Amino acid sequence: MFNYDLISCNPSSYPSIACRFWNSRHPLEGSVVYLLNTNNPSQTYQLVYLGENVCLAQGYVPEIDFATFDDCNPSFGYGFKYANCKTGEEIVFAFPTQDPINKVLRKEGDCDCWEFIGEDNNADELITNYVEYASCTECMAAATSDLCPSGERTIGYAIRAQLPVAPPEDKGFDQCCFENKVFGDLSDSDPYKNDFTGYYHFRPSNNSTCVFKLVRKSDGSEFTLNNDTYGNFLDFGGTDNPDLSYMIVDWRSVLAAFGQGYYQVKKEVSTVGVSQDFYYNTVKLMPFSNADADKTVRIDCTQNGRLLRIGDFSGTGFKTSQRFMGFFGRPTYEYEQTNVSKRSYKVEQASMSVDKQYIFTGQLLPDCILDELMEFILLGNELFVSDYNINNPSYGFQLYPVELSSAQDPEYYSTNRGATIEITLSDRFKDNRKYNC
Repeated sequence: MFNYDLISCNPSSYPSIACRFWNSRHPLEGSVVYLLNTNNPSQTYQLVYLGENVCLAQGYVPEIDFATFDDCNPSFGYGFKYANCKTGEEIVFAFPTQDPINKVLRKEGDCDCWEFIGEDNNADELITNYVEYASCTECMAAATSDLCPSGERTIGYAIRAQLPVAPPEDKGFDQCCFENKVFGDLSDSDPYKNDFTGYYHFRPSNNSTCVFKLVRKSDGSEFTLNNDTYGNFLDFGGTDNPDLSYMIVDWRSVLAAFGQGYYQVKKEVSTVGVSQDFYYNTVKLMPFSNADADKTVRIDCTQNGRLLRIGDFSGTGFKTSQRFMGFFGRPTYEYEQTNVSKRSYKVEQASMSVDKQYIFTGQLLPDCILDELMEFILLGNELFVSDYNINNPSYGFQLYPVELSSAQDPEYYSTNRGATIEITLSDRFKDNRKYNC
């Protein structure tokens, strides 16, 4: 067992919590945290690792979350949640000096206006320079005036461009019994042990921009993903589709650079002068081990076609993968025999073939993960399945090439947000045949 102390940031007001244990190295190790069961972000602790079996544990490390600040004596106050006046996107700001008085603010030099909606505990961004307004209407009018001063008028022509639609709020997979794990192995480059995730953007006009960034949830640090340092990056202007940009994150490279923990990929999009930030689902990056990967299945997808609802991936080399709680394997066999009838009425076998059918069962999948599987991954040109279940009769399902045979309707539950899905897959290569002539 791994032992930890929760050191009080204010011992005179509340005590430290000594010698708790965790089954592995805790992802929030070294961070300043608060106890979720108290819902009091003002009582903070530093989670300090003591070692393995160094003290008589007094129970598990309690449920905790990141505090707003990164040390016990922060230079700014708690977080305040704001909603974008145009898009409704939410963000949590913290302020180094005096907190805002008015309800709406705009960062200096920025177009977006933000309306206060409540307090929060985990700040996404620290703001130093901003202007306050009484309402969204006042703020947006001022922003328009600042960015478009009056002057000589000329004739212009508009380019029609559809603004991207913000995805639903990431409420945290712990609320629907799904842990979005990704793994990396620093000692072994085997693709089976190292996950990757693809993120993409199709620009609606030539002057649109997109910047992918990696966000480390422990401290809010952001790292620009504009090259191949942490995976495979494709910028706009490619020969196959100049309007597509993507980043395929290699989680092994991220683990080597920044360590384990919780991460999000953000894309900062500018379309016809409107700036928007989109956050993808949070992932939990961990060093690979058979125990941690147990009871999961990873499906890799190579997308090389034109999806009418999304865009054209033809020839671009885009790929992604997703890990699911579930099981894959336990094949069944289907045989087919072709016969030849002789003049003597004797029937002889001409050929014989066998095809394996496999069942993938995905368990308690939230809606966003289920949609990704059913409407994107299974439409891929190539599918590879890797099973990590320790109780699987076969350990040979590692990047195993398959094709889709059929899928049953998802089963939903009234007491849980997750759904269960059963999909039949078969061997992609149909070469298990015998000929007699």
